[in-house]
Amino acid sequence: MCRYVCERLGTPVILLTAVADPVDRIAGLEIGADDYVVKPFDPRELIARIRSVLRRHQANGTQRPNGPVQAGAGADPAHCYAFGAGWTLDTRTRALCHGGEEVPIGTTEFHLLRVFLEQANRVLSRGQLLDLTQRNEAVSFDRSIDSQISRLRKKLEQDPRHPVLL
Repeated sequence: MCRYVCERLGTPVILLTAVADPVDRIAGLEIGADDYVVKPFDPRELIARIRSVLRRHQANGTQRPNGPVQAGAGADPAHCYAFGAGWTLDTRTRALCHGGEEVPIGTTEFHLLRVFLEQANRVLSRGQLLDLTQRNEAVSFDRSIDSQISRLRKKLEQDPRHPVLL
């Protein structure tokens, strides 16, 4: 149900549960939940997490600025972005492809690239990037986003020292 609500309706989801096992937390986030809160919890923390999720969803919007694209077999065009010269990102399967070949991409790199595609032509601060890419999974330092962008540039750019896409 969570996957359906997230993918089809675009509604933010926060799982509120008594199950604190890390495997269940990871599974909940992987099926599309925006956050995972374990009981017992401080009501102020829940309110802060709700506000954070709403901020991210309001900042992301629901439009895909690059529009649907023709993607590989089995890909859903409503969940694909085309960018640069021959690059595509399928947000459902998390497949990054260049010239028909899949390029391995980590979870953080995927979230960062998705934010850049959803927020095309917008200048985002380090804080905004962290807020849009981190799902309250860990406390991050604002300079960590620099190394994440560097790793992503190494995968996307012909010359990462002179980036064209990012």
